[in-house]
Amino acid sequence: MTTFSHNTFELKATTGADGVLYAELAGDLAWDATDELLDVARAHLSAAPDPGDIRLDCARLTLCDSMGLSALLALHRYSTAAGVRLHLEHRPPVLDRLLLLTGTYEHLTERTEAAGPDGPTPGDDADSPRLPRP
Repeated sequence: MTTFSHNTFELKATTGADGVLYAELAGDLAWDATDELLDVARAHLSAAPDPGDIRLDCARLTLCDSMGLSALLALHRYSTAAGVRLHLEHRPPVLDRLLLLTGTYEHLTERTEAAGPDGPTPGDDADSPRLPRP
């Protein structure tokens, strides 16, 4: 028997005096939560003529499925088009693993990953994650 965990998605977002959107993500960034995240980001990007960066605190994220990854990629496209940087901060191992496995780590974190003979290894950044060996 397979048991599925469902951790409700929570989003707390505020715009700082510096114009930066600060958002805390908690729970599962899954198909039923992506619209909420994208709506908040689009509102931020269209609300001011010169919006600030978008900083997502992912520390309490428990899952990111394919739709969650799709939302992060869309958010990256929106922010890049607006001349704003997207920051995925305090990424949990589950998110880093997904980004590494899908080849989107460097694209979404702007950190380089070098592939060594045993698979992905950290690049110049000591905080880069490493996929576990089988």
